[in-house]
Amino acid sequence: MDEMIRKVLFKKYRKLNKKEHGISSLLHGSCRRVIILHEGNSPTLAYFQQSIAAQFKDMEVKLKDSNDLSHLSIQSGDAIVIIRFISSHWQARIELDIDKLSRIIYFMDDDLLDPTALQRLPKEYRKKILRRASAQHKWITAYCDEFWVSTPYLEKKYSSFEPKIIDPEPSNILLEHTPMLRIAYHGTSSHRDEKIWLYNVINKVMSLCRNVTFEIFGEHDIYKLYRNIPRVTVLHPMTWENYLVYTKTQRIDIGLAPLLDSAFNAGRGPVKFYDFVRMGAVGIYSNRAPYKGIVTQNVNGILLENDSELWVNAIKTLAHSHEKRMQLAHNAKQSAMRSC
Repeated sequence: MDEMIRKVLFKKYRKLNKKEHGISSLLHGSCRRVIILHEGNSPTLAYFQQSIAAQFKDMEVKLKDSNDLSHLSIQSGDAIVIIRFISSHWQARIELDIDKLSRIIYFMDDDLLDPTALQRLPKEYRKKILRRASAQHKWITAYCDEFWVSTPYLEKKYSSFEPKIIDPEPSNILLEHTPMLRIAYHGTSSHRDEKIWLYNVINKVMSLCRNVTFEIFGEHDIYKLYRNIPRVTVLHPMTWENYLVYTKTQRIDIGLAPLLDSAFNAGRGPVKFYDFVRMGAVGIYSNRAPYKGIVTQNVNGILLENDSELWVNAIKTLAHSHEKRMQLAHNAKQSAMRSC
């Protein structure tokens, strides 16, 4: 199937042939603004945005997320840089104002134009790239004036395009190590309801507290649920042996242990209390057995009813109080050691 797609949808790239299509442009005319058309936040944008902008000295640089389909006002003399992919929507949108543009540039940092280079990639990923690349193949050669790449390999491979190499130029922010508070929920697959219940809590916390990250264990459905919340990591479930090593070598600041009302949950033990102690964390627990029997409120942990706002406020308070976190975590460790 891949070979059929290649033969039907791809022709050999020989050159950019905008002029052969009878398309006029303001190429080499005045250019006052450059629009970088990209798909969401990506490593490509993060590492190449500054170096792309540097090619247009003393010009205004405007970022346009192609996932945002709202109107884009193209002004006379604008230049557009397309990052990796351009959808059919934006192809048509640009064509409407093609004569206003000073130039259109295509930039790629992977070999997206040669189907044979994709053969060893995972099947579903390969099909996705083939489908998207084929949908823009003719448009790129018909409408782009310049071709920019990220490596000497791509420069040599597509030499007929007379490509220009753009080196990555990460901002200082990307190179900084930023200490963050770590919040975690380490429930197993039997805690699916709790993971879903926590979604609204974490979504709100992440919007209120920019200094925290959150990690949770979960299968693909949990990953899909949480993937669009910033600073969230979904970890694959582990065996007990691997989890024990992981929690002995990782530190978290706040551990969450919600427990909803169910017949199965009624028989659970307080193991999360000891997991949090091992990771140096203060715990926030549902105000019910088994935690009511081991946690003393505001002494060695926090007990809360299962109300989302209560959990958001408690996390926010702990996130902004280093001294309280340290004291509660210290007391929790002392309680755990006395029980040994």
